[in-house]
Amino acid sequence: FGLKSLGLETAFVSRYERPGTIQYEKITPEVIKEYNVIVNCTPVGMYPHVDECPALPYEAMDSHTLLYDLIYNPDETLFMKKGKEHGATVKNGLEMLLLQAFASWDFWHQEK
Repeated sequence: FGLKSLGLETAFVSRYERPGTIQYEKITPEVIKEYNVIVNCTPVGMYPHVDECPALPYEAMDSHTLLYDLIYNPDETLFMKKGKEHGATVKNGLEMLLLQAFASWDFWHQEK
């Protein structure tokens, strides 16, 4: 929702065939090049499974690619490392977690 509200074209990826999604095995280097921002919203790569990452053609990523992993433990996931090897900019989810905490604090502690 957030990305669409900014006017960005989005696509949802899944391991399973579902309406409105692309399956991982159908993502080719050509498909990757159509998107500048790739967000991992799954637990794949989170501790203790740090040797796992989404099955993507990382070799098609470059300096025009931003990988945003909502995971923050470990600081740098295999998803981020593989993208960075090909020139992608990477960011983990720690800042988003902190911003959510601040927003929650403000919501629950507002003056009445």
